[in-house]
Amino acid sequence: MKITQGSLVELDYTLTVRGEVIDQSAPGEPLSFLFGQGDIIPGLERALEGKAVGDQFQVTVLPADAYGEHDPESVLALPRTELDEDIEVGATYYTQVQDGSVMPFTVVALEGDKVTVDFNSPLAGETLHFDVKVLRVSDPAHFTPPVQASSQRPVPQPTGGTMNVAQDKVVDLDYKLTVSGELIDQSEPGEPLTYLHGHSNIIPGLERALEGKAVGDSLQVTVQPEDGYGPRDEEAIEDLSREDFDDDIEVGATYYAQSEDGSVIPFTVLAVGGDQVKVDFNPPLAGQTLHFDVKVLAVRDATAEELEHGHAHSDDMHDH
Repeated sequence: MKITQGSLVELDYTLTVRGEVIDQSAPGEPLSFLFGQGDIIPGLERALEGKAVGDQFQVTVLPADAYGEHDPESVLALPRTELDEDIEVGATYYTQVQDGSVMPFTVVALEGDKVTVDFNSPLAGETLHFDVKVLRVSDPAHFTPPVQASSQRPVPQPTGGTMNVAQDKVVDLDYKLTVSGELIDQSEPGEPLTYLHGHSNIIPGLERALEGKAVGDSLQVTVQPEDGYGPRDEEAIEDLSREDFDDDIEVGATYYAQSEDGSVIPFTVLAVGGDQVKVDFNPPLAGQTLHFDVKVLAVRDATAEELEHGHAHSDDMHDH
C-alpha cells in the first residue's frame, strides 16, 4: 500500500540541522501520523506522497515548508517580575495567552529588570534535513496508535477555567524518563508529548497517574513492568536465518519485521553466529521499572475526528 490521503503512516526518521542531529525516532517508537491532515510539516508530507513500506530516502525542507522564517517581531522584552526568579538563559518556558493556547518561548538574555524572550519556533528559519524510512502504511480502521510525540506547536486549551485530565481529553506534557538512575528519554524544549487520554496512547501506569491532574501540575510517577512495557519473556528470544537480513547486521541494533496482519514489530539483534541470528522481540524496556518526572502543560477536549482515529492531531511536525 502506498501513502495517500487518509493513510496512517509509521516511519523512522532522523532530523539534522547544520550537520547536527536535532531529533530522531527512538528504537521501537516510530513517528505515527495521519497523512494529508497537516500532522507533519508540509515539505516532509509532500515528499512522502506515494511512498511505500520499506522506502528509504532523504528530504531537504526549506523554512517556508517547515517552521517558517525567523520573525524579529517575535523577540520581545518582558518585565523580569513576570517570570520565576531562577530564570535560565537558553531555557524554554511556557505562557498561556488569552485564547487559552500554551505558547513556548526561549529566554535569550537577562538585563536588569528586563528579560528578552523569543517566541519563534526553535527551528524557525532553519533548513531541515531528514533521513526517513517508511515502516507501515494502513487504513485508519486497522491502525492501533502507539505512544505519540507531539509537534512543537502548542495545543489550544479552552477558556473558562482549568480543565483536568480525563477520558477523551487531549493532554500536552513535558516528561523525563529514568531507568536505574539513567536518563533514557525526555521531551525536547518546546516539543511536549501530546496524547489522547483514555485511548491507550501511553503506558497504563503513567495514564492512571495523570487522571484528574490539571495544567501546571508536576508529579513523579514510578511504573512497575506490568503497567509499563511488561515483564521480559524469554520465549520472545528467537534464532532467525541470516539469509533474512542484509549483509551488514549489527549486534545491538534495532530492526523491524512485518507480521501477517501488517503491523511492524521491532526487535534487537543479540548475536550473530554462522547462519543464525539471535534476536529479541521484547520491548527494550520490558522488565524495567520506569521513573517519570512529568509536568502537565495543556488539556483540551478532543475533536470528533481525534476520537474517531483514537489519537491526537496537531498542526505541525507530529502529533507524535
